[in-house]
Amino acid sequence: VLSTKDHNHVLRQFLLSYLSRTAESSSLPHADKAREFLIATWVKYLTLENNSGKQGTFDLNLVRSHVVAQWSPLSVEQNNRSKSSLTNDGNQRIMSAVVASSELSASFPRLLGVLLKLMGDKIASLRKLSLKAFLQVVNVDPTLMAQPSVRKEVSRCFHDGAISVREAAVSLVGDYVLQSPNLAAAFHAPLLERMTDNGISVRKRAVKIFRDILLSNPSYGGRATAMHCMLQRADDRKEDDGVRDLIHEAFHILWFNGKAFEMGKSSLSLATDIKPEDPNNPGKTMTRAQLYCREAAKAMVEVVKVSGSAEFLTSLVKGLLFGFNEGDKNKKNAERMRRQVDSRNQCNSLVLALVELLLSFEESRAHTEEDGKELVALLSTLSVFSQAYPELLVPHVDTLVPYLKGDNGAKKYETLIVSTVSSIVSLSSGHFSSAELARLTRGELPTDLVNIAYKFPPSAVSSAVEALSNLANHPDASTGSIQEKKLFNMAVKFYTYLLKNKNKTKNFSTMKKAFRHNVQRALSALGSICRYYECHDGFDSHNLDPNGFHVITDVNQLQFSGNVLSSACFALFREYLENDDEQTKCLALRAMNGVFISRPRVVLAAAQLGIISSVISEAAPPSVQIESLRCWRDILLAEEMRIESGAAKQKMQMQKDISLSKRISGDQDGDSCISGSVLTKHADRLYELTLSKDEKVRQMIIDLIGHLLRQGLINPMATVPHLLAVQGDVKSPATRSSALKLLITEGEKRPDMLRQRICAGLKQAYYFQKEVYPHDSSGVPRVTALLSRNEGPKVVTDTIFDQVIKESAIRNKRAQRQGLLKGIISLFEKDPDSEHTDADQLPLLAFASEILAHLPYTALNDPLFIVYHLSCITALDGQSIINQFSELLGGDLCDPNSEEDDIERAAKTGTFDPNQFGLESKSAEFGQLCVNACRILPLLQLKIFLCEAYSLSEARITEFVPSEKERIHEKGVSISDSIPAFSCIMDPIFDSQQNINWNNAGKVYAMMRPMMRDSEEEDLHVDTEPLKKTPKRKSGQKRKLGDFDDALAQDSPKVSPD
Repeated sequence: VLSTKDHNHVLRQFLLSYLSRTAESSSLPHADKAREFLIATWVKYLTLENNSGKQGTFDLNLVRSHVVAQWSPLSVEQNNRSKSSLTNDGNQRIMSAVVASSELSASFPRLLGVLLKLMGDKIASLRKLSLKAFLQVVNVDPTLMAQPSVRKEVSRCFHDGAISVREAAVSLVGDYVLQSPNLAAAFHAPLLERMTDNGISVRKRAVKIFRDILLSNPSYGGRATAMHCMLQRADDRKEDDGVRDLIHEAFHILWFNGKAFEMGKSSLSLATDIKPEDPNNPGKTMTRAQLYCREAAKAMVEVVKVSGSAEFLTSLVKGLLFGFNEGDKNKKNAERMRRQVDSRNQCNSLVLALVELLLSFEESRAHTEEDGKELVALLSTLSVFSQAYPELLVPHVDTLVPYLKGDNGAKKYETLIVSTVSSIVSLSSGHFSSAELARLTRGELPTDLVNIAYKFPPSAVSSAVEALSNLANHPDASTGSIQEKKLFNMAVKFYTYLLKNKNKTKNFSTMKKAFRHNVQRALSALGSICRYYECHDGFDSHNLDPNGFHVITDVNQLQFSGNVLSSACFALFREYLENDDEQTKCLALRAMNGVFISRPRVVLAAAQLGIISSVISEAAPPSVQIESLRCWRDILLAEEMRIESGAAKQKMQMQKDISLSKRISGDQDGDSCISGSVLTKHADRLYELTLSKDEKVRQMIIDLIGHLLRQGLINPMATVPHLLAVQGDVKSPATRSSALKLLITEGEKRPDMLRQRICAGLKQAYYFQKEVYPHDSSGVPRVTALLSRNEGPKVVTDTIFDQVIKESAIRNKRAQRQGLLKGIISLFEKDPDSEHTDADQLPLLAFASEILAHLPYTALNDPLFIVYHLSCITALDGQSIINQFSELLGGDLCDPNSEEDDIERAAKTGTFDPNQFGLESKSAEFGQLCVNACRILPLLQLKIFLCEAYSLSEARITEFVPSEKERIHEKGVSISDSIPAFSCIMDPIFDSQQNINWNNAGKVYAMMRPMMRDSEEEDLHVDTEPLKKTPKRKSGQKRKLGDFDDALAQDSPKVSPD
């Protein structure tokens, strides 16, 4: 009876016969190589089996001789003699049986376990290579990814500390997902998380995977969240240019590849659920380009729906159409220009597809809340194109105008609907022909816009008034047109209401809710009219009289011409600004802001009247401060847009008193700098607002400072310390993040500024926390320079400046790092103009020592640099203080700190009595010396902490020189996990009445002396071990590169890598 081993020999012979015939009939060398490989492996297997003693029925020596004899090709006679053969199916089964019984197949589970174990190895390169090796296996057998052990290990690699390992894990999952698109949803969340990875290569790989998924499956279920995340990355200013360009290219292919649509060769694959029938023409089949446009339009709507805003999509569309402000010298500029042309050609088709989706939606909608959300998303997507390419929306205005009725069956979303459609009409109105304008204004459009102003909240009122004003300002609109009359009548009506009720009460909060709402609506509408309606003959003089604004009581005298209505409204808003109700103040200020934007010279009048300083003063309520800062931001943005759009130049050319030379020289509009110059005069007050105890005020002032810095209206050198101070706003992460972005921007522009201003910023951060945060139960301000966070089982301690160091260029430049550290250490140096230390500065020094202890150091040179300079200060100033103590107490002046004295022992045992040592009459001198010692104590404590935290040996500290090069093995250090956070607590020596606290003074004395003795011993430490003699080199022999470094490495501490 044949055994299993014998059956394997028979199957191998069949396979060999098949390969021999294939090699004979084929001219390819691979066929003959395959036959020879099978013979070689068979002979090897026979030899190993014969040596093991495990044999079947066959004589293995005879079988091996038979196999070796077949190495040479068969002769024609032999070939004709053996005509027996198997079918292809038989050959495949034989091959499977042979492979299954091979040694490799039997050991595969063990080899797979080795690969999985290597994925968790300590060496990052092995973890990466194991993932790449496993990728080759998965490409052959994708079902392996379904095993729980495999998924668990791959998921762990997604959060690996090494960027290369995370990239390899993402590549592995990406290849698997692309091979099995139906399983993409299982890895959607982990891949989406890698879009925000710290590693650029990881983000690039994640973007490519999502791009390929969307290209192969446009109806992918997670496309909206994936596209939203990609748009966020592209809109992030800190994002790498390569990642951003990859995202732009992906969206161009997905949404704007017009030529590929027309040729029918797009890389997109049609989704299986797309119906080719045209919904507007039943029975007619849609073209391939129409199908792609409709699918792209659906994707855009889904993205807007998920985002909740069209901001990111607007930025993308504008960038693809008009460029992303890249430099012309970029090597990819030609490709970007081609994408712009292609995108502009495709926009019309996309707008048509969006309108068709809107019509189809209306035919099938069920008037539910979800339908209202879908309608808002559709209209918001159309508004994106109205901002980027408004002329494309002109043919579809008739489709959109009915939504202005405010009766759209979506009560929760009515305000958003009418606001969005009003904005589309407003942006498109500049492209209306005279016939189109006349037809629309003779209809119900002006009436609908007026009704919105009477019925809807302020956000919708502003959009409606802007649309009606733009229709009235249209170049083809005649004086006294329908839309202008309706706008003026509405203005008179609201003005009359405010005039009638302005003296009703000094506090509108006591009035009925309906009355307050009417006042708010009137202020909002009038402010919007003053802002958006352009009075062509209303040019303000350069010396505008601040006392020339009066409330007109006879409404018959009101008119647009000559800014009569605007000036009267300004005076009326000023009276409402004096009301005691905070909400009314805010709305009056917002309405007044409309006048400021349309007439910048009125800002000067407001400054002279004291309005500007009053609304940002300390006496103003926080809500009014916030509104005033928001108004200033809107003014700056409006002025920026006015200049960049050319509206300022156009307005200048309309003035008759402008000479020809000024017209030729360009934009000489002096109004452009008025608002900024007025605000610059209040810069000191703006900096003070960063110390506001109201979190929203701090957020708003940081936002405003960002615009002022970008427009060059404030001094960065004066601003950076205040931005650094806001890094101490530990209870408001949003404010810290906003300030951090501004610091990074300034650091990129001026790399030396952060280093130069870090000392001022540290002081400001201390005073910020002291001022902003409440005191503890004992009345002491809660000031901390440290932040704690959990990373698994361990607690990590960071400083408030960690992110500034990590995100800026300081971390990678040794000279800048050392300059920054020297700046902080300089706080501890003795003031040359004063003999003694100010006690009020001691908490600041403790604050600075905590920062020095926990800054993110990148090399061992950083803590060594600090210890070096701390030792210099303590050796000089510390010894001087010890000598002064000895002189005051009558001690040994030759060796004042040789051993423990009586005061030390008494203070340690808690029996310190100043009368016993005759100190009662020397309290002032002794207390001041203790204050001086408190300047040195943090340095001594910090030195001990750094030596323990970074394992600094005495020999390494002694041999360190600040100018020496960084050693390779000392790079990439991290603080020891077993060391608790550094803490420096300074108990006051004197109370508020300048009476000495003897207990605290005694503690300082008892701490100072032994720490100085220990420090002196370390500074004078001499290694008594004989130096190892280096082997003498022969004449002409060069020293090996690593000899000296290896010798030094023996005394150097071991440091843990990042």
